[in-house]
Amino acid sequence: MTKRVCGNCRWFVGEDLCFRYPKENATGPNSFCGEWADASITPEQEERQELTRQFAVAIAAKIGCYTPAAIWEMAKNMAAAEPQIQRENGK
Repeated sequence: MTKRVCGNCRWFVGEDLCFRYPKENATGPNSFCGEWADASITPEQEERQELTRQFAVAIAAKIGCYTPAAIWEMAKNMAAAEPQIQRENGK
């Protein structure tokens, strides 16, 4: 996982400039505001990761007999299925 500092954030453009909080004077590559967004992945990939997390938590909350690895695999498959199902239905 990428270290969560401004220098690795999608909002940071260097020269101590942050597009998320452009008025912050103390922004630097080693700063961290708490709203970090990984610059090494696309927003779509980040959204897919979050959807996978939500599925995993929902599965774990309802079904207690699976291993954590199995829950994450199920969640990943569910998150991946959504766009495919929408394409198949013409949406």
